[in-house]
Amino acid sequence: MHSNCNARNAATLSPKRAARRVVLAGRFRLGARVADQLRKLGWEVFTVTTDHDVHAAAAETDPHAVLLQEVAGDESGYLACAKLRITQPNLKVVLVGAERTPRQERFAEFVGASFATETDGLTELLAAVV
Repeated sequence: MHSNCNARNAATLSPKRAARRVVLAGRFRLGARVADQLRKLGWEVFTVTTDHDVHAAAAETDPHAVLLQEVAGDESGYLACAKLRITQPNLKVVLVGAERTPRQERFAEFVGASFATETDGLTELLAAVV
């Protein structure tokens, strides 16, 4: 996925016309399909590929949700989530991991995120975001 973070300033949008926004951070096998489905549901979708970009994208777009890889680059998804939730406490964060374990789900809950895997499928990933 390529960075697409040229968002309009949320303050310039009418509250009734403001689309829901989501940032997809990382490279997901189902990323393109998730983005397409969210767009069909009327969401604005922003994609980024690096840890730093997710923080910048969240600051620039004021998203309703972030879909974030559990393991990505220099910063774990858990740490990124904790930082995002400090600056945007109402932000919905979904961590996407390779496999589901009780430990991963507890840790995700601890940092304020939901946990999903790509093997959950498109429907489950969409449900976790919306």
